[in-house]
Amino acid sequence: MDSSKTRTLGPRLIVGFSLGGIFLLSLLHPLAFTTWAAFAAFMALRELTAVLRAAGWLVPKITPLAAVAILYSTYLYGTAGQWLSLLICVGVLVTIRGVELLAGKNFLSVKQALREFGAIAFQLVYVPLLISFAVLLINKPNGVLWVFLLVITVVMIDSFGYLVGRFFGRTKLIPAISPKKTWEGFLASVAGALAGGFLAGYLLGSSVWFGLLFGISLLVSSVLGDLSESLIKRDLNVKDMGDVLPGHGGFMDRLDSMLPSSFVAYLLSLVIF
Repeated sequence: MDSSKTRTLGPRLIVGFSLGGIFLLSLLHPLAFTTWAAFAAFMALRELTAVLRAAGWLVPKITPLAAVAILYSTYLYGTAGQWLSLLICVGVLVTIRGVELLAGKNFLSVKQALREFGAIAFQLVYVPLLISFAVLLINKPNGVLWVFLLVITVVMIDSFGYLVGRFFGRTKLIPAISPKKTWEGFLASVAGALAGGFLAGYLLGSSVWFGLLFGISLLVSSVLGDLSESLIKRDLNVKDMGDVLPGHGGFMDRLDSMLPSSFVAYLLSLVIF
C-alpha cells in the first residue's frame, strides 16, 4: 500500500475519534451542544476570515465573534433570535468596515467595498446561520436523536467516500472543481448515506421510505457542501482552510458537509414530523 496514502491516516483517525467523543458528550444537554457548535463555528469562521483577508478581502478581524452571538441567540430565543442576531451582526460588521473606509484606511473603490460587504454577509450565512439550524433541531422534541442521526450520517458519507476514494479511487468525478474526488468514492458515500438513512428510519420509528429520503437528502447536501468549499478554496488559492486538525486541515474543512446538511435535516424534521 502506498505509504503516502497511509501516512496521515493515523493522525486523521485520532483527531476524528476525539472530535466524535466531544460531540457525543455534548449531546448530554442542548446547551453543551450549542457551546460545542459555537466553538466549532467560531474556529471555522476564524479560518475563513483569515484566508479572505490574505486574498485581499479586508473583512473585519472580529467577524468570528458573530458565530458565538448567533449560536447562543438561536439557543435562547429560537428562530427569532437566529435571524435577528444575524441581521444585527451583519449590520455591525458592515458598519465597522464602512467606518474604516470613510476614515481612509485601505481605501477601495465603491465596487470593491460592496463586494466586501457582500463577503461579510456571505460568511455569516455560510457558517453560523447554517450550523444554527442544528441548534434549532436539538431543541425540538426528540432533538438529541435527530442531531445524532444528522452527524452520524454525514460522517459515514464523508468517511466512506474518503477511505474508498483515497485507496481505491481511479475515475475522477469533477476534476475541474475537486481533483481528488472520484466516482468510486462517491459510490461509497452513497452506501454511507443509505446506511445512515436506514438507521434514522429505524431509530425514529419511521418508514423505510423516510430513511431513504433522509439518507439521499443528506448525501446531496453533503456533496454540495464539500464541492462548494472546494470551489471557495480554489478561488482563494488555498489547499486547506486551516491546519489545527492533523489529517483534516481546519474546522472549516470538517464542517463543509455539515453546514448545508444541518439546514436540510431541520427542514426534514418540519416536513416529516
